[in-house]
Amino acid sequence: MTDAGSPYDLVVVGLGAVGSSALFQASKTGARVLGIDRYDPPHDFGSTNAETRITRLAVGEGPRYLPFVARSHQIWAELAAETGDKLYHQSGGCIITPDTPAAGDRWNDFARISASIAADSGIDFELLDAATTRSRYPQIQTTDDQIVGFEPTGGVVMAERAVDTHLRLARGNGAEIRTHQTVTNISVTNDLTTIRLQDGTNVVAEAVVVAAGPWFADLAPPLDREHTYVTRQTVYWFRPEDPEMFRPECFPFIIWVGETPDDYFSSFPMPHGGIPGMKVLTEQFVDRCDPRTVDRTVPVSEINDFYHDIARHRIDGLTSECVKAVACLYTMTTDEHFLIDAHPSSDRVLYASPCSGHGFKHSAAIGEAMAQKMLHGTSTLDIEVFDRTRLVAT
Repeated sequence: MTDAGSPYDLVVVGLGAVGSSALFQASKTGARVLGIDRYDPPHDFGSTNAETRITRLAVGEGPRYLPFVARSHQIWAELAAETGDKLYHQSGGCIITPDTPAAGDRWNDFARISASIAADSGIDFELLDAATTRSRYPQIQTTDDQIVGFEPTGGVVMAERAVDTHLRLARGNGAEIRTHQTVTNISVTNDLTTIRLQDGTNVVAEAVVVAAGPWFADLAPPLDREHTYVTRQTVYWFRPEDPEMFRPECFPFIIWVGETPDDYFSSFPMPHGGIPGMKVLTEQFVDRCDPRTVDRTVPVSEINDFYHDIARHRIDGLTSECVKAVACLYTMTTDEHFLIDAHPSSDRVLYASPCSGHGFKHSAAIGEAMAQKMLHGTSTLDIEVFDRTRLVAT
């Protein structure tokens, strides 16, 4: 059975960070748009949960990302002006790496790489020694064999609130949203695209954006599935002795890179009115998972090990009381860069997997660019820099 009525101008599948932005931006144009999600976003089952995300203009992953994070900052400011709801907290941010990184190790040299990108782009950025960092932020337990890159324009974004804001404003602009609906197939025939839902109904559209996060592989072309996978990440919030010492006005985000991947650590300042604990985490990119069967529980033993083995040695002033712990999912590409490209046989279906653990800071601009591309044939920012060519060639 096919829905009655004329085709939608654009259907967005997946309403997380990117999809909610694409739906909102498309709705502003007056187009007839529909958003579909298998849950009811913002939710805890994908990649946009866990309250906050780090954002930074000096994007050490490469200068191609800078226009997207810069535009995202503008969009979040525009949303805050429209709604009165603050989405971005400019706390500043520290990138801590070994002072003498291993030769040729890009990740170990991330502070200096970020500094170089900042210098080329005119972004305020400092390289500090450990002693200077401790004098500014005595909570950070740096050691003398480390160097710290500090970006005052960095900060944290309220991730779930941003998704909710996009969807709320999109509804106000006339967008339709269907939740608890799973898309099982997308097919292109003649001049239209048909989206089949799990309940057996079909939706017809002129164009489709697929931003399905961890479920990307369910709908992506086979050649894209080969180059993506999902990893489970664990996030913790520990109650501090003095919460005011960790507010965005006085404490930066931290990206802490050790000698090995197991030494990675990150911490986030505590926005007022948020979860009453400081968010901290590690990352892992080895153990893969299926979003349908992944274990979303975080055992007490894992929480205790993280605190005693990692957190208390990095941040002074955290108690061992964990007020919350959750699992979230990263959708990775094999080279950790974004994948944004049309279906190989139709430019009316545009896929996005802009995650790989560093996607949220760019998501508002990527969603805007995808909506522009599908409605107008071109976009202000060049998303073609993330096409599949480099992956298929490897």
